[in-house]
Amino acid sequence: MGLQDELTVMQPVVMKIFSKSVRENRLSHGYLLEGSSGTGKKRTALWLAQSLFCLERTETELACGKCANCMRIASHNHPDVHLLEPDGASIKIDQVRALKQELSKRGMESDQKVVIIYDAEKMTVQSANSLLKFIEEPEGGLLLLFLTTNPGQILPTIQSRLQPVTFKSLTFDSLLSQLTAAGISEQKARIYASITGSIEQAKAFEEDDWFSEARNVVIKLYEGMHHQGTSPLIIIQESWMPLFKEKDKMALGLELLLLLYRDRLHLTLDENYEPICTAQKEILGQDALRKSLSETTGEIEKILAAKSKLDSNMNTQLLMEQLVLEIQGR
Repeated sequence: MGLQDELTVMQPVVMKIFSKSVRENRLSHGYLLEGSSGTGKKRTALWLAQSLFCLERTETELACGKCANCMRIASHNHPDVHLLEPDGASIKIDQVRALKQELSKRGMESDQKVVIIYDAEKMTVQSANSLLKFIEEPEGGLLLLFLTTNPGQILPTIQSRLQPVTFKSLTFDSLLSQLTAAGISEQKARIYASITGSIEQAKAFEEDDWFSEARNVVIKLYEGMHHQGTSPLIIIQESWMPLFKEKDKMALGLELLLLLYRDRLHLTLDENYEPICTAQKEILGQDALRKSLSETTGEIEKILAAKSKLDSNMNTQLLMEQLVLEIQGR
């Protein structure tokens, strides 16, 4: 399956819009591609650039992906396709000035130029204002593609001059299908698809030994709270805290813990439910029989409350210890 077909499966509405515009030579001068991470924005932007420079383009295959131009664009090595991304925490005014200087020159190989701006919400006010002229008075043959996961942080003056295109989050089934097709076991793919809507992030989880270790500690903590095993307070001190030092990792750890409780909740309501955490199906099924619905929902609420406190200055080890004691009813 080629890139165009893959993107059509992922984002059928977006690809219908862009394919029609490319075929009829009616692309706008600028677009704001907005949507959560992993929904295909970057790949679509590169495909659009390829469709304008492809040497083997046909009516149905707008970018072959194999010709010299398509290959150079895919490897970020085409002189008339310019990429702009944050330098550190932001896109700075000096970066925009350098870009504008490049754009003032004639195209190296054609009169067409494409500018792709990753994480556009990270432009400083100065750098965003500096680009306004290019958006307000676009040169012929210039295509501007602003990519963002947070359109609310884009300056209104920029937003109003771009055509918004929304990329919808991938469904669980769609993501699961693509992950298993990529060679990831269904057992792991179900977990990844439950905590992220991003194929890229899911694949990163698969390649990261930390994630596998994190899952093991989460399961160990659950078993410690509800079955005979290592004391959960010892697990918090010796295993959980060294692994979940940063708040973002702590939040992910709590999300993984929630998966177990949500599976237990569904099994309480339907014994034939196929849990996300398939390897823990037997133990969760046993817990669903001996725990009431109100107990399970109450424990879920406690975990959600702990997760909401992560943005406060509360000591995270104390937060986890309190959570464990509350779940155990102490």
